[in-house]
Amino acid sequence: MKYFVFNKPMDYQRGYLENLVCTEHGIQLLKGGQKGVFFSRVLDSGEKEMAWHRMTCVIPVFRTGVHFWIYSAETNEMMWNGAITSIERILQEQLTAAEKRKILSPFLKKEFLNETDVLLHDIKGRYIWFCIEIYSGQEENVGIENMFLYFPAKNWLHYLPSVYEKNRESAAFLDQYLSIFQSIYDDFNQRFENSSALLEPAVTEMDFLQFMAEWLNIVNTNIWSEDKLRNLIRMAPAVFRKRGTRQGLLDVIELFTGEPPLIIEQWQIREYRKYSDKKEFLDQLYGTDENTFLILVKEKYCSGKREQEALLNLIQEISPAHMEARLVALRQYMILGEHTYLGVNSGLGYYKPTRLDGLSLVSLTSIGKQE
Repeated sequence: MKYFVFNKPMDYQRGYLENLVCTEHGIQLLKGGQKGVFFSRVLDSGEKEMAWHRMTCVIPVFRTGVHFWIYSAETNEMMWNGAITSIERILQEQLTAAEKRKILSPFLKKEFLNETDVLLHDIKGRYIWFCIEIYSGQEENVGIENMFLYFPAKNWLHYLPSVYEKNRESAAFLDQYLSIFQSIYDDFNQRFENSSALLEPAVTEMDFLQFMAEWLNIVNTNIWSEDKLRNLIRMAPAVFRKRGTRQGLLDVIELFTGEPPLIIEQWQIREYRKYSDKKEFLDQLYGTDENTFLILVKEKYCSGKREQEALLNLIQEISPAHMEARLVALRQYMILGEHTYLGVNSGLGYYKPTRLDGLSLVSLTSIGKQE
């Protein structure tokens, strides 16, 4: 079955908007507005006397007042002000919504209020367009989303023996009754056809994203933002092939924080410790256990105890076996005797003289001379 869909800003921007703003999947009233109007562009089915099937949409706020007018015609032109004019031009004219509806009234086929699933079997015509008025109550974010117009009409009544269509009144009732089950079937069939999208991390719903994370044994998903979790699942095959390695740690932590961390292993400082008179100082900073390594990240990514525990749990999940990780939060300034790395959390800057005037608070000291 074919359909026209309105589920992104461009779909609505190609029509006429009044006191409405486009959202990710639909339109809603401007803040403080009482009424908004939308006229769609003229939709061309490409076939004469097209029998339209069904219209569905989502009204996020249940108590919203949404008024629909559905129009259809065999041509996209009409006589207006003594000249043949395209309907598209009339829709874009600087007229009030009421004036436009009056001009287009000969083509009005259906009108309804607050319906989200409507059969259009009684509408025929190559072209179709619609008007929506949205009224505000006390609610916010009043609007409409994900609108679909399905065609051509499918009637399960035609699959029954012709005797069921002889009586017009009973046939109309049976058609509407069968349409209940047909709509359920069509919705299920569409979901089945689009089921592959559930496995696409970039577009799947958050609930199914959590389900995919369980498949991949990604624990503590609550510590990940939605965008970062989608990115992790998308890159999971490449990342998990390196699980338990130094590069695997770098990749996952970079996905979590947005920046690659520093990893310091004991072999990297072994020679320096051996020939340095600062052995005690190095032992204090980096420890002496050969099975322990340090991961250094900027303090802004683990400023609180909860963030540190979450990041440390993540590190432990992907660390090499029989290895212990220590997480160090790098402060944004130099502290003698602690983890200070030039170009990472400290840098060479300009000399600023200190004023001992009783008004300045000296917390960080710059040592040097003015050139």
